[in-house]
Amino acid sequence: MKRKSLVLGITASLIFISTGLLFSQGVIEQGGVVTEPKNEAEVQWLWGEVVSLDAQNKIMTVKYLDYETDQEKEINIGTDAKTTYENIKSIDELKPKDAVSIDYLVAPEGKNIAKNISLEKPEATPPPQKPEATQEITPENLQETTPAAE
Repeated sequence: MKRKSLVLGITASLIFISTGLLFSQGVIEQGGVVTEPKNEAEVQWLWGEVVSLDAQNKIMTVKYLDYETDQEKEINIGTDAKTTYENIKSIDELKPKDAVSIDYLVAPEGKNIAKNISLEKPEATPPPQKPEATQEITPENLQETTPAAE
């Protein structure tokens, strides 16, 4: 009798512990279904060209290449007080046709919020060099370089 009680007690404890672990890792929805908790949004990245700006609402539209579908798309991305900037001080300094690299999060309500915006500056190209002066070969200066026949 003691043995049965001990086995039943251990079994009940294991069931209770495993159920507790399961519920501590998930959320119980209506109907007793356990779902995984929603993790923090994953940071997304894109590189593209500014199409338009709404400086008042701190939102920009960016044209970018979706590498999964190989199609050009447009996305609206907003900023907040936590947005950091590289090569600019604020969204107000951007203008259409600027190339930008953006790290952003998709908020629970579906809005895209920039975490970092980097203005891509074109690399400075050196000015074209003038070719060295070369003397054009003409029949006149060709005779100057060849000995005259006597």
